[in-house]
Amino acid sequence: MEGVFGGFDTSRSVLVVADTQGLIVEAEGNSSFLERAQRVHLARGAIWHEGVRGTNAVGTAIAEGAPVEVLGPEHYLSCNEFLACTAAPIFDGTGRLVAVLDVSCDWHDHHPHTRALVDTAVRLIENHAIVARHRGLRIHLHRDAHALGSFVDDAIVCVDDDGRVVAANSAARRLFSLRHEELGAVPLERLFRRAAPVPRGDEPVLLYDPQGNPLYARFEGRRARVVIRRADPAPANDALAELDTGDEALRRVIAQARRVLDKDIPILLRGESGVGKELFAQALHRSSPRRDKPFVAVNCAALPEALIEAELFGYAPGAYTGARREGSLGRIREAHGGTLFLDEIGDMPLALQGRLLRVLETKEVVPLGGKPVRVEFALIAATHRDLPAEVEAGRFRADLYYRLAGLTLTLPPLRERSDLPVLVERILRACAPDRDLRLAPEVAAAFAAHSWPGNVRELAQALRVAAALVDEDETVIGWEALPEGLAAALKQRTSMSPSLPQGQEEALELATLSRAAIERALAASRGNRTAAARRLGISRATLYRKLREMDGRRADR
Repeated sequence: MEGVFGGFDTSRSVLVVADTQGLIVEAEGNSSFLERAQRVHLARGAIWHEGVRGTNAVGTAIAEGAPVEVLGPEHYLSCNEFLACTAAPIFDGTGRLVAVLDVSCDWHDHHPHTRALVDTAVRLIENHAIVARHRGLRIHLHRDAHALGSFVDDAIVCVDDDGRVVAANSAARRLFSLRHEELGAVPLERLFRRAAPVPRGDEPVLLYDPQGNPLYARFEGRRARVVIRRADPAPANDALAELDTGDEALRRVIAQARRVLDKDIPILLRGESGVGKELFAQALHRSSPRRDKPFVAVNCAALPEALIEAELFGYAPGAYTGARREGSLGRIREAHGGTLFLDEIGDMPLALQGRLLRVLETKEVVPLGGKPVRVEFALIAATHRDLPAEVEAGRFRADLYYRLAGLTLTLPPLRERSDLPVLVERILRACAPDRDLRLAPEVAAAFAAHSWPGNVRELAQALRVAAALVDEDETVIGWEALPEGLAAALKQRTSMSPSLPQGQEEALELATLSRAAIERALAASRGNRTAAARRLGISRATLYRKLREMDGRRADR
């Protein structure tokens, strides 16, 4: 905890740790602000449970079991209205609440990134605690092989000597839908559809979750002799089938792709940014005979020109100043036996296109400072550019283009697809599998009319934000849960007033909701705004908005 406290030494804030009953056990921070906080009992030894102080970040985070921000007048007690508080619950490896971390500052000094900072701090605390407590075999997992080992973002599973999962951090519990009562009884093999023996070194191993999605794992702690096996057959064509959501154009693309899965034919994916080219490439790999082998993705537009050669082709030990002493395989050799996915191939520097062409023709790669090495892989490339036009302009080699374009598949933009409702349903189910989230009718209509310049990526990001922002006790996503920029664009397109609440029903509720009704609900709920909103049949955000619209402020009770 000292490392977490240290980051706030110079800020105008106080960092608080409370137990599960809201009792503050630690309070550290800037001395001048700490003195102000102590005047309202935001200090060690005080209780900030909702039952004692009404709506506040610590108490509400305990009540809801989720991160929460309470800003200014959203506090129940008016004496606390100068505060902006951001709190998040801390869970142990079994999913049991053990504490709450809170950052409080003056409302006028509140920073929009505080919530992300608190969330990161909580994940670090949870992960350090689980590592310190469980000395046996630990499996660190991530969707991205290169992000594996970042620690804060790792899903962590702890295994006993019998191969049973005894603990898991929050990321792992979400990933595998693990419940508290299952820990200690779930065999490790149940978490994976297919996997390999635990490796001896630190090299990540490719696993598959129960849905067939790839995961990269690193095994740490005591090297128990654990082998993950499943009798279930590996996924064959189901990965591509999962992408079929009813749109005829996409269905034709999938049908064409199936015909070349077992043939040595390179595939070129075309489409606008955000249409899901990498997702489609992953599905191609998982549906192919190479599904047991690596899938290596390289974004040619994201790599600096000075590094792309070493990144792709690798280098021998000591090949150049600053190189790693042990050398580097390079992404092409990492893909040996599997699939190499070259995203944004149209942005590859012209000088390197010739080297790539030679690799494709000779099936050999020559690392910098090294000797030729045989390689064999399936090739999928993707671009949002018009490659024939790039060839015509002299920016892309014609011979490389014809080598890449064995089968060209064009993924349709979202605005031309007919399966938007199905996509929305799937994405929301993935974001919140235990909640039946859906769009309000007016929002769904606006989604259908939107041009979606960011395509599926924009849609997925918007729905992830909405699923996170919509109140826990609500299932309908309205305007207020959408990202601000998207909501404004949707309302403008559908000629809606920006001040219109989320639907006519809610507008009617707000118009008829009296101050007396709100005060009665708050009194009956002892200041707990979450419970009061539930009594009134509206969301907590709607209640906050209604309170702000009323003149005056409540007296301190």
